[in-house]
Amino acid sequence: MKLLFPCALLALAACSSTPKDSYGVGVYGTPRVEATALIETPALYDGKPVLFTGTIDTVCPKAGCWMRFGSGDKALLVTFKDRAFTLPLDCAGRKANVEGVFTLRADGKRTFVASGVQLF
Repeated sequence: MKLLFPCALLALAACSSTPKDSYGVGVYGTPRVEATALIETPALYDGKPVLFTGTIDTVCPKAGCWMRFGSGDKALLVTFKDRAFTLPLDCAGRKANVEGVFTLRADGKRTFVASGVQLF
């Protein structure tokens, strides 16, 4: 019984130290670029892992299963690797660090498969 209380405290401390606004496997610091660079010069980043920072314009309104940076022809669609996580539905307008792999599709659309997202 004496061990139960300290173990419970340690478990509680571990849970409370996890940032509430981090999703996926985390954001670790692959080469950092701005979201605008991915949108404006996509060929430089095609197929490469990157970490970018930008402001979320749109989030999937039903499940938070994707987000979009920018709009129109210059939009960057972000999905989540293996559908392992979702984002809060109300995070449009927030800044985010997003880590994953960028792809420039043959039709010119920009996509990004994120392994980690940190909202701030």
